Amino acid sequence: MKLYEPQAANHFVFATVSIAAREGTPPDYKAIAAQSIDAALNQLDASRLRSAYPYPLGRYDEFGRYCTYTPPVEGVTPGRFVLHSLAEEEHKRERMHAWH
Repeated sequence: MKLYEPQAANHFVFATVSIAAREGTPPDYKAIAAQSIDAALNQLDASRLRSAYPYPLGRYDEFGRYCTYTPPVEGVTPGRFVLHSLAEEEHKRERMHAWH
């Protein structure tokens, strides 16, 4: 998975398994285009997939930079997406290569 993926802009990233998967089945990683986490989860359900975790792993922002998800801590902080520390660096490097 790349930290800068312009085609994946505004996609949520989930670790997924088949609805019928047995315990211990390794997940596949899917980028889902959706307006919200709930809408992305609905798309997974429609594809007969489920998230291996109770939350997304991350999301690509409007530029295609990867943001990791920090789950909420009840009564303390809400869940939020944080730009991966190397995503902006990869974004700049890719743009420089495109100019040459």
